[in-house]
Amino acid sequence: MNFKEEINELEQLDLVNIYKISMGNVPILFTAPHTMKQVRSDGTVKSSEPYTKAIALYLNKHMNTYSMIKLQDTGLDSNRDNHDEFKTKLLNLVDEHNIKLVIDLHGASESRDFDVEFGTMNNLTADFSTINELKEAFIENGITKISFNNPFKGGAITQYLYNKKDIDVIQLEINYRYRDYSNLDNLELLIKALSAFIKQYKDYIER
Repeated sequence: MNFKEEINELEQLDLVNIYKISMGNVPILFTAPHTMKQVRSDGTVKSSEPYTKAIALYLNKHMNTYSMIKLQDTGLDSNRDNHDEFKTKLLNLVDEHNIKLVIDLHGASESRDFDVEFGTMNNLTADFSTINELKEAFIENGITKISFNNPFKGGAITQYLYNKKDIDVIQLEINYRYRDYSNLDNLELLIKALSAFIKQYKDYIER
């Protein structure tokens, strides 16, 4: 199975539970809370963010990272509403498995003037070395338009973990250009960059 077939198979998996938690052995956790259309508590509608689910599942499968994916609308936007079951389960997962880094995956519009953006509450939620390693992994794979905390500084998930745990947390906004069904070469570049970063991070913490 080639990359395009595999990533589409993962994206189309019809999982029945509200949450899908996958175990790993590298203490990095990828979250994907916006895989479905959601009606928020204020009545507004949040569109789904294609391929965030597939990215998390692919990295779990090939790089042994952890993943936590929200699959069904609960009436609460986990990255906007302050208290919901997703974040409670997330905190338990972080505690039980000694997670060192959470990367919260989100999708940005193609109109945004970046390839990826890091949200770290203005550099409060992740060490400079972690941010720089991730940035360099993207650049080395041709993903060079990188923005920081403008406009996405980190939503409720980033803020919740920052207030609860002394770990690195990055909200990663991914432009639609890198999540487009008609151009999966870009998505493959993105995953190569994340895979390279995971390997470097794993080597660093195992020294």
